[in-house]
Amino acid sequence: MAGKPHESTREAATQQEARPERAARTCPWCGSENVKLAQRGFTGPTDERDQYISCQDCRRLTYEIVSRTAREMRLGQYRTGGSYRDSLRQTKYLIQRVLKVGTNEVLLYVKPIVRPPSAYGAESPRRGRY
Repeated sequence: MAGKPHESTREAATQQEARPERAARTCPWCGSENVKLAQRGFTGPTDERDQYISCQDCRRLTYEIVSRTAREMRLGQYRTGGSYRDSLRQTKYLIQRVLKVGTNEVLLYVKPIVRPPSAYGAESPRRGRY
């Protein structure tokens, strides 16, 4: 059977066909799919240390990967399950993974903590002094 593909080749082709397409990224704040990805890397169109998506509708920037030095890791006490604050954009992230990639660089894989509007206290009356 010279023309018949090998069994493992057939299985690999079947697995490749069954693999779903990568899901399109959506903005966690407004749910829009009109987002632009800025991929991390020193080669290519950007010279970014961090990887993030920027929403074209609500104009918010959401980090996916944040790069930190070993010194910043010690000072910030970042660890898996902890939180990372972006004080410039008033955003808090959950650290999902910490990956050491070099002698002086650590990558934090983060996920934004999105609170529903009712969690801001807009619907409940204010207590205490006005």
